[in-house]
Amino acid sequence: MTAATADLARSGQGSPTAPRHLLHDGRKLLLLLTLADTRAVSSAAAALGIGQAGASMALARIEAALGFRLFHRGLQGMTPTDPASRLLLRARRIRAELRHAASELASAEGAVVGAAVIGTLPMARADLLPRAIGTCLARAPGIQAQMVEAPAEILVARLRSGEIDAVVTVPGPGFEPKGLVVEPLLRDEMAVLGCAGHPLASAGPLTLREVSALRWILPWRSSMNRALFEARFIEEKLPPPRPAVQAADLSMIRGLLAASDMVAFISLRLFQFEIDAGLLAPLDLGRLSIEREVALVRREGASLSLAAEALIAEIRGWGTG
Repeated sequence: MTAATADLARSGQGSPTAPRHLLHDGRKLLLLLTLADTRAVSSAAAALGIGQAGASMALARIEAALGFRLFHRGLQGMTPTDPASRLLLRARRIRAELRHAASELASAEGAVVGAAVIGTLPMARADLLPRAIGTCLARAPGIQAQMVEAPAEILVARLRSGEIDAVVTVPGPGFEPKGLVVEPLLRDEMAVLGCAGHPLASAGPLTLREVSALRWILPWRSSMNRALFEARFIEEKLPPPRPAVQAADLSMIRGLLAASDMVAFISLRLFQFEIDAGLLAPLDLGRLSIEREVALVRREGASLSLAAEALIAEIRGWGTG
């Protein structure tokens, strides 16, 4: 709180006591957080159950007291200024600390209760997280496990702000570990899958050239998995295949594989049940078999609730056990 107050005081030209008053006023902080999330005064006002005029007036008073603008107004809605972004980061951490404090108070009688918020990529929700959550809730039924699925960069940003307690992810290019604790959990294999009756399912070892003309289901171009896939072809001096379908939705991919001769570059962990049941089959394409390191990422120095620590311990155990 002291650091946040000093940061705000350096940014503005208003009353020297205004930053302290703001950071101790939960309603004002909630308004600013909601404005940042919704990007519109009308949406924030509706979410908070107040009038739009009242919300606008409250924001104007806060900015006047601080002596600087908190939001840019543009075609994309309201976006925080640099000082506001720093303020909002600290405000989110304050809210996270209050969430953990409420859990600690509720757990004072001995039973661990409270919410644990885990960010995850699709790969972890098929096997690792269901096992960890099931075991954790069997031991501590008062815990509420909340899973947040989003692109890795968004998950890490929300981890830094305290909105998420830990993230299960694959640290890739551009991952910035500063201020984070990264623990290896497991190795995840990416491979090529087709339906069980696919003409190439029993063809033996295949070359990239032989499969380049297949109808591919590929991750989105901006994803790390897509970059890994295309890099293999580039290494062989072959143009990467053009996807017939770009998708991340597992139900969609599952249906396409079952109903066609398309193939998908995907995590085997996500479809292990279908492989074991004989519904899908990996193609023998060693050059496209890629292992990725899955990690548990936490914010350095974060003080988490007993509920969050309990679930993180189970994730760690199932990943490394």
